[in-house]
Amino acid sequence: MRKPVLPSLLFCGLAMAGACWCVGGVEAQEPAQEQKIKGDAVRGKAVFEATCEECHDAYSREERVGPGLQGLKAGRLPDGRPATHEKLIDIVNNGPAEMPAFKDRLSEQQKEDVVAFLMTL
Repeated sequence: MRKPVLPSLLFCGLAMAGACWCVGGVEAQEPAQEQKIKGDAVRGKAVFEATCEECHDAYSREERVGPGLQGLKAGRLPDGRPATHEKLIDIVNNGPAEMPAFKDRLSEQQKEDVVAFLMTL
């Protein structure tokens, strides 16, 4: 007695198609990307007032210990360099000249919040 070939072939074909789809699905997934922290200007203002305001005036270009920061949203630092997000984070982290570094003093969220606030000035 002969076994029917068609059901066996159909089952094997579906199994192989399913296996290929599963493997393809795994390869199609994008690698997990680090979630970017979004800054909040309101929280950033509070951090600025507690941490930066002693040396920097947010609402003036006048110098205290450090430069006044009014006008950053126009895209320029007080020395004329571009005021990019990356540059502001670098300044907060490493502190140019006499400014202390805040890399280990503020959380990543606090730094993003301060930068969000600075970009409103």
